[in-house]
Amino acid sequence: MIRIQITCLCAVCVLLASGCGSDSGQSALRRGMAAFGEKNYPEAITHLTLASQRITDSPDLYYHLGCAHLLKGELDPAAAAFKAAFDLNPKHGETLAGLGQLAYYTKELPKAQIFFRQALEAETASDESRASILTGLALTEAALRRNDQARLCLLRAQQTDRRYAPAFYNLGALYLNVYSLREEALDQFELFVRLTGASDPYREKARNQITRLRAALERAKAEELDALRRRDPDLAARRLHEGIDAQCARQFTKALKCYREALAADPLAFNAAFGLGKLYRDQKQPAEALEAFKRAAAINPAHQDSLLQAASLAVQLRRYDEAERILDLAIARSPFTPESADLMARIRHAQGRYPEARAYGQFYLSLLRPEDKGRDAYEKWVNALPK
Repeated sequence: MIRIQITCLCAVCVLLASGCGSDSGQSALRRGMAAFGEKNYPEAITHLTLASQRITDSPDLYYHLGCAHLLKGELDPAAAAFKAAFDLNPKHGETLAGLGQLAYYTKELPKAQIFFRQALEAETASDESRASILTGLALTEAALRRNDQARLCLLRAQQTDRRYAPAFYNLGALYLNVYSLREEALDQFELFVRLTGASDPYREKARNQITRLRAALERAKAEELDALRRRDPDLAARRLHEGIDAQCARQFTKALKCYREALAADPLAFNAAFGLGKLYRDQKQPAEALEAFKRAAAINPAHQDSLLQAASLAVQLRRYDEAERILDLAIARSPFTPESADLMARIRHAQGRYPEARAYGQFYLSLLRPEDKGRDAYEKWVNALPK
């Protein structure tokens, strides 16, 4: 379902600058890294092993040797090489990630969590490397059925490097298989295909998913349009304007009736649904407002305010499961909206799921500016939550 991709990103120049091995060691290192770059892992292993006999102080060298073994499926030699790199530099971010990947493959998931988290706290070579680590942690969290954390890690990976393709593929798989969000999964798979070349082993799988999802969405749209044949947009527009006039005249009962009649005449009258939601909300009728905002969001899926209004009302009514479903959609459609993360943090807190509340709270803080009002108090609340 979801893949993990080994990403070895340390620049060759860093490797060549480290260590003071003999000329033959440096020559073997150059050949090994060239083979690694060409994905000729058997040859890379041969040359990097030779280089390691002469260059003994380079964690980058051992890290790449470990990756080459791991990419060949040779777990024991990979573990030995990663351990050698770790012994040289316990804070080498890529090495910690390699150990995390190894633990993931051997299904030692709590151990993989620890290594990936340590890798995130360590220094890494690039944003791409950090995005790879976040993706590895996401897959580990998903395997542990910690779907909130998995989603947030993949969003953070996309924040970190907008061109790191595996984060898009894996988020698409998560949306499809866990959240049942077909349209949002389609968006992620399409972005993955745009970011990858023909040689990517998952490109064809993504294309197949795109074909299936497009067909399913087209069938659903055709069924929906068939059910909406009896529309009267002109009558709906007249009732909508009558409702606006009545609301301006503070004739709220009449305004509500007009908005409802506009929706009955045209089930796709977004302004009528949204106006109905706002008026119900202002009239302190939260349950009715919730249904109206949900209707507005169904009519116009891109209208984020409808989803946020609905989620806020569901929280107010303590209908947390419903609020969660609404926010799953809101986050998938507009992931970097702070209000969504804040609301989800509060839902998880109300449910007693404090690690998830903390994760969403931290994500919310990452979306704020340092000078935003209330940030310090919110951060204090988040840091007080159990991990």
